[in-house]
Formats: sequence, structure tokens, C-alpha cells
Amino acid sequence: MPRIVHGTLVAATVTTVTLDSDHNSVEVMNRSGSAEIFFTVDGTNPTVGGNDCDVLPAAINSIEAPAFKKGATVVKLISSGTPTFSVRGL
Repeated sequence: MPRIVHGTLVAATVTTVTLDSDHNSVEVMNRSGSAEIFFTVDGTNPTVGGNDCDVLPAAINSIEAPAFKKGATVVKLISSGTPTFSVRGL
């Protein structure tokens, strides 16, 4: 399993990224900025515009979020569009 994952989201579909180990936090990057990206790191499924989801605006940017679970770090992402992303364990 990788420590860094790159990809493109499918509109309105949850994408699950599993990193190589238990990380204290993750960095999620919206590489294209073409649409907002909503994500969770607590095992729940995010929703577009949903409460309790971190969000990256429709701009090229990144955010660091704490990862609370033990074991492999799982990040779940969703968008209304098809932005490219990167997820990195820290």
C-alpha cells in the first residue's frame, strides 16, 4: 500500500484511499481545482456539501487533517465534479 496516492474523482462517487500505515495526519490536495472535494478520515462516507466533512474549495490547494483511527489510514473523498487529487500520509 502506498504512502501517497494520486487520482481523479468520479462525480458523485465516493473514492476510498487506503494508505500504508497508521499516520497521525493526512494532506489532501485538490490538484486541478475544477470542483470542491469533500472528505473524511474517520471511516464514514462523505457527501457533497455534507456536514462533518472537510472540504477543499474549487481551487488548487491542500489541507492537513488529523487521522484518528489506528491501523491503516483510510481517506474517503467525493465531489460533484471530476477534480484530480493527491492524498499523502504525514
